[in-house]
Amino acid sequence: MGAWNYGVFDDDAALDALCDLKESRSVAADAERYFNEAIGAEYIEYEAGTNALVAAAVADAVLNGTQYGDAVDGDDDWDDKWIRSLPVEKFFSLREKAAMAVECVLSDSSELKELWEENEELYALWREDKRKIAERLRNAAQPPQRRAGFFARLFGRKPKN
Repeated sequence: MGAWNYGVFDDDAALDALCDLKESRSVAADAERYFNEAIGAEYIEYEAGTNALVAAAVADAVLNGTQYGDAVDGDDDWDDKWIRSLPVEKFFSLREKAAMAVECVLSDSSELKELWEENEELYALWREDKRKIAERLRNAAQPPQRRAGFFARLFGRKPKN
């Protein structure tokens, strides 16, 4: 495990997963796939657990504006402009699934949990950090509905998302 601290992005594999999401043609669809893989697995392998946590952190940033300093401190991996470009409505619909995926990664059938348990100094911090992500996702507020522009209202068209 190439981790240097307990944050989601304090790990080489997590930064790779973030880069993969940034290159994705459909970030929300890939995030949902990562959530489903974690939720549906009998045993969550390291990579699948990392992918689910990264996707959940992205969802948390999109929905709650959470800043992940462990990914931004002088690093090009985190991009607030990219986060703001992601579809809030789609991530809002995934918030419960994202929270469930985080909880699965924290379960006894997770390689990440097993690896972190070996670190007596940081395990409790790692676990609490991930528990808070799940909590923020579940408590995310409904995004405001976009209002149709003048011409769309005039001609009865719905705004594009």
